[in-house]
Amino acid sequence: MKKIYLTVAVLAVSAAAIAQSLQEQPIMQQTVTSTVARDVIFPENSNAAVDPTDTLGIDELGNQLIFYSSNSGYVFGTNVLVDPQGTQYNLEYARGFIVNDPYNVIGAGFIFGGKEDVSGSPAAAKANLYNIANNRAIGSATSTAPDAPGPAATVLATADVAFADADTVFPNITWVDFTTAAWVGGDFAIGLSIAPLYGTPTDTLVLMADADGDSDGDYTFTRIGLSPTSPAAQTLWAKSTVLLQGGLDVNLAIFAVVAESGVGIEEQGFFNGVKMTTFPNPALTSDNVTIQYGVENAVDNVTVSIYTLNGQVAYSASQGAKASGTYNVNVPAGTLASGSYIYAIEADGRRLAKKMEILK
Repeated sequence: MKKIYLTVAVLAVSAAAIAQSLQEQPIMQQTVTSTVARDVIFPENSNAAVDPTDTLGIDELGNQLIFYSSNSGYVFGTNVLVDPQGTQYNLEYARGFIVNDPYNVIGAGFIFGGKEDVSGSPAAAKANLYNIANNRAIGSATSTAPDAPGPAATVLATADVAFADADTVFPNITWVDFTTAAWVGGDFAIGLSIAPLYGTPTDTLVLMADADGDSDGDYTFTRIGLSPTSPAAQTLWAKSTVLLQGGLDVNLAIFAVVAESGVGIEEQGFFNGVKMTTFPNPALTSDNVTIQYGVENAVDNVTVSIYTLNGQVAYSASQGAKASGTYNVNVPAGTLASGSYIYAIEADGRRLAKKMEILK
């Protein structure tokens, strides 16, 4: 088993942009005691398959997702480093997205490897959306100030990730809507803040990531602080590779949900052999909603379903066997209450999911 080492007090940070409290204490590091707590194949045709024109970040993942742990907690979860120099908390993890076009980011998705309710009433984690800005993260073990792109200071959008809703059944994705969608014109990052979980006692929530070497690590970030209640101005972003000596260049299992592209089903490409759209979207509760789907090749069984964001089935229609072609499913007015839903098609085990809105 490959050993991965996390940090041992090598960075002294002194830039004015970094909080005084962090200037007085170098970044600490620790040794990973268990490199792989869970090692699973990310299936090509799984219920995590989401149209890449609407969800960013799935295609870049490697073929394995891994649950990384250390002697002080979890590499991408609750983690408290205690050292004679002081105490350091991992407060937030973020994945950056390199984009060529502007997007209206409306939500986020996460694959969790584990969680543990110790307190009996865990607080919600937070999903945060940021622009990527220059000189916002510590970029190397020799840096003495933020010198690499990282999450900007301003949070563009946010959403609660309720502890009870965090799905740890692989490969299910936990979806959340931002309270307000945000238009981003360039590279951006989505973070998961676990700072609220550091209570007495601490509850545990762990993100999965792909294998070492599946990324160059440039857009995987960790925000650290000396206290779980440290104001943002007294915390520091660093490339996760800076806190990990000897490797672990990974992508986090964090995804960006962007608004429907508006491309008609005729212009869409097939994904896992299927494609799908719905109209109107958003719709009113008084509207008849049409889900239009296409299958690239003949299939033995097709099912179209609509789920609440909590995973409950709101509507389902078995379509049976279908030849290659395009088909419509009509959802009668009044079937769906106002709210956000995921609509999905499953065709011989191949699954595609998208998002829809129902208004009053």
